[in-house]
Amino acid sequence: MELPVVWANYISVALFLILGIGVWTIPKSAVVPEEYSGQTWRDLRWWATALIAFQILLYGYFS
Repeated sequence: MELPVVWANYISVALFLILGIGVWTIPKSAVVPEEYSGQTWRDLRWWATALIAFQILLYGYFS
């Protein structure tokens, strides 16, 4: 028994969401040096979240 192809998109999006949640489990101190702690744009978790959201939008657009 095989799954429909559309399920591959659903599974991929679910994995990206899990990855996005996982990114935020990393403490800020692990990704931002202390001297830059006041600068939000240096927080790699925000950049990763933006890239994950962009990837999900691409999946939605092309599916």
